[in-house]
Amino acid sequence: MQRNKRTIHIALVATVLALNLFIAGLLAYTLEVAKERKEEEVRVTVENLSLLLDQSVSSSIREIDLSLREVQGDLERSLLEHGRLDHALLSERIARFHDWLAPIAEFKVTDAEGRVILGHAVTSDTRVSYADRSYFYEHRSADDGVTRASKLVYGRVAGTWGNVFSRRYNDASGQFAGVVTAVVPVAYFERLLSGLSLGSRGIALMRDLDMSLIARFPPLETDAGGVGSRGGSLELRDIVAAGVQAQSFYSAQTADGINRINAYRKLASMPAFVVVGWGEDDYLAQWHYDRWKAIVFFLTFCAVTLVAGGLLWRLVRATERANQRSRILLQNASDGIHITDAAGTVVEASDAFCRMIGHPRADVIGMNVTQWDAGFSADGLREIIERLLESSEVLTFETVYRRRDGGTFPVEITAFALEVDGRRVLFCSARDISARKSAEAEVRQLAYYDALTGLPNRRLLLERLEAAQAAGAKLGSRGALLFIDLDNFKTINDTVGHQQGDALLKEVASVLGRCVRKEDTVARLGGDEFVVMLENLDEREDAAARVAEAIGGKILQALRKTFAVGNCERRVSASIGVTLFGGEAGEALEEPLMRADLAMYQAKYAGRDAMRFFNPQMQADAQIRAELEAGLWSALEKGQFVLEYQPQVRGSAKVIGVEALVRWRHPERGLVSPAEFIPIAEENGLIVPLGRWVIETACAQLAAWASVPGRAELSIAVNVSARQFLQPDFVADVLGALERSGACAQRLEIELTESTLITDIEQIIARMEVLRAHGLRFSLDDFGTGYSSLAYLKRLPLDQVKIDRSFVRDILVDPNDAAIATMITVLGETLGLVVVAEGVETEAQRDCLLQIGCRAYQGFLFSRPLGAVQLEAFLDAMSPQAAAQSPR
Repeated sequence: MQRNKRTIHIALVATVLALNLFIAGLLAYTLEVAKERKEEEVRVTVENLSLLLDQSVSSSIREIDLSLREVQGDLERSLLEHGRLDHALLSERIARFHDWLAPIAEFKVTDAEGRVILGHAVTSDTRVSYADRSYFYEHRSADDGVTRASKLVYGRVAGTWGNVFSRRYNDASGQFAGVVTAVVPVAYFERLLSGLSLGSRGIALMRDLDMSLIARFPPLETDAGGVGSRGGSLELRDIVAAGVQAQSFYSAQTADGINRINAYRKLASMPAFVVVGWGEDDYLAQWHYDRWKAIVFFLTFCAVTLVAGGLLWRLVRATERANQRSRILLQNASDGIHITDAAGTVVEASDAFCRMIGHPRADVIGMNVTQWDAGFSADGLREIIERLLESSEVLTFETVYRRRDGGTFPVEITAFALEVDGRRVLFCSARDISARKSAEAEVRQLAYYDALTGLPNRRLLLERLEAAQAAGAKLGSRGALLFIDLDNFKTINDTVGHQQGDALLKEVASVLGRCVRKEDTVARLGGDEFVVMLENLDEREDAAARVAEAIGGKILQALRKTFAVGNCERRVSASIGVTLFGGEAGEALEEPLMRADLAMYQAKYAGRDAMRFFNPQMQADAQIRAELEAGLWSALEKGQFVLEYQPQVRGSAKVIGVEALVRWRHPERGLVSPAEFIPIAEENGLIVPLGRWVIETACAQLAAWASVPGRAELSIAVNVSARQFLQPDFVADVLGALERSGACAQRLEIELTESTLITDIEQIIARMEVLRAHGLRFSLDDFGTGYSSLAYLKRLPLDQVKIDRSFVRDILVDPNDAAIATMITVLGETLGLVVVAEGVETEAQRDCLLQIGCRAYQGFLFSRPLGAVQLEAFLDAMSPQAAAQSPR
């Protein structure tokens, strides 16, 4: 006893010491991690801000580039039509562009000798030449059709610093006629930098690749802070010299003497870079305060652990005396007695209990009840323990114990709570119950299960049906009963005997079990009558009926085979009656069974080997669906499918392509909506040959348009389902269709939906790359409505992304839809994709989309889907209008 106390005392002292050292180390580690995490957060923040600056500058420069192209086109058109520049008209056009982009750039135009002749603040008295500018030399020597961006230059007209973006324009003969320029003053970049929130010691600056300062915020009141001055830290110079695109770095020796974490980013659209920095004293202010609090906490913790250690030593001595008395009593108990704490962990156990679960006592102490109780879940055991601890009742219940070797056995537990050494514990007594449970299980098997097939009998079926009806009424869900009766089974019994008939019934039971879901019930009522109960179907009657119809059809098909019966073989079929139940309260228990029985007899009257619904409307709907499914294959063979084309328009009038939409012209029903037959085609596999026909037809149409002016440049977009795209021969089918028709591959566009991407992304990308190598283009349809990841999106070889009509429909009234449309447009432009908005029906929608940067549309505002002949007439009617309007 004394030795144990001495050991515990040493262990307690060592524990207190180790705990304090651990807390000291943990606090030091936590502070260091917090500092590193904060620095990493700052790096991410400044990197994101530098990226934001890059995107802001790039967005403005795209607008400048578009405007330069427009001015270039006006200049060349004036030279082509008049042989000279119409100064009045061109000045008015340039003035409009200047008003539009006044905060960003000023436009100037030079002649072939470099003299400034048009533009903002340019008059007849202006005598300025750009002939010595490097960009003027480059444009005059090369007609490469690109927009050039200069480094920082000093403006000779405005007398301010800025960056010049320029394009060459040619005369009617294609010779160099001059340069159109847009000067972006440094004040624009200063406004961009000043909009960032970087704390009191932050910095944002922009330099060209010669290290000349373009803008800085906050401004530095020294020569090194002047526009055009060259400078930069050693770290920054090394980064620029390395030619990296983006990098974060720490600077300790700056012009203003402030230590910072910085992010460098080379701009994508001009020869310059930005640096965004955050002052160390700003981002570590909270960390310094937390370090002081940690020191105070550690000193307090040391004092508390010393006091707690002394109290714990007194408790150990008292507990040791109590444990000795309890152990004597437990060792002589005959039942499996064990005492657990509030968490279910064993603190004492009798030898009988240890033998019961097959573990030595040293292992049992400290085990949790969840380690041997196999009858309740962890949550269930927790509820029982909490109930006993909160009351004074004695609870007797049954459960299942698990032995060390994995075997299980039923036990009866008597448990109650009591107070031991000032805490509530549970006293539990377990008794094995080698024989009573086995007898009860045998009685239940006889009462609830069919003796021949082992399936639930009528009694168990009705119990489950009652529970399913109650659940359906509560949740609003539907269930279904399938009453199955074998056709002509009496003849089999009469010819080969009841023994062989029973063997056949066992095989039928096995077949039924394989046709249903795990949660469904297959029961035998008696004789050759079986019932399948389907639970948790859709709350809509039509959807629930379709599931029941599908399973019933599967059963009919599975039973249409030859079974070995005695020494001969017999073909078997069945008649099935179907009814729905649930979804409403008050239905009598056996009513669904009676309805299914009546429907089964209707199937018998219909000639057997059939299925009938009790509800006449459901039967009619099922019949219509069956007729549609049968008619689809015939429609493909008889050429009843046609393609219509809906134009895709850029700006107000220019048709840039069409989307091919399949239609079924039924000889009796007329035009059948794709919403009716496409889902069926997806289910029965017709979508693959139908999709192949669509591609063949689209390629033939492209070939027919190839030699027709105004048609040859059109592209056709074809929707491809995931099932079709993943066919092994899909790539060969597409390339074969192009080869047979002679169509241009660059004019064929494959549209994929987001749902396609969740199937097998790697295989999809591989196939897209193969087709892309042959010239085909790809468009992502319904973007934003599915599951696509941005990480996957940037890997896909796409050319176009479409804004789904669900976002366009309410774009004028729903800010969320407008925000999503804007995000898709910006994302598409960032990834270099064409963005097309679907479902554009009003001028207001088109104008709103134009304002957010989307310039391509598809919808009823421009045209409904048209047949090939009507489309050609539409294109002919659009041609004069397209020629009369300038592109937007």
